[in-house]
Amino acid sequence: MKQSTVKFAWNDNYNMNCDIDELKKLGFINSSYHNDLAPSYTNKKGNIQVFFFDLEDESIKQEDIKHKYSIMKLDDNGEYLDDVGIANSFNEMVSLVKSAE
Repeated sequence: MKQSTVKFAWNDNYNMNCDIDELKKLGFINSSYHNDLAPSYTNKKGNIQVFFFDLEDESIKQEDIKHKYSIMKLDDNGEYLDDVGIANSFNEMVSLVKSAE
């Protein structure tokens, strides 16, 4: 799978560990916020948010994060509700999102 890179914060080549075009085809919408640790995308229902961690990014290394994706359930207001899980493969992340919708 193609690995898209984006400009995020101070990193001009932040590795998303996936193809952003594939994310968009699956209905994910960019939900990144300027002071987040990592970029995020929300599913089309707006009830699941996924953070994408570039394991080579210095800020991710400082936080000692060892997984590529963190999946969270959101409430009706788009606020954090609960952890769904973590994943290291794109397919596993998509599966977790679909099972938590």
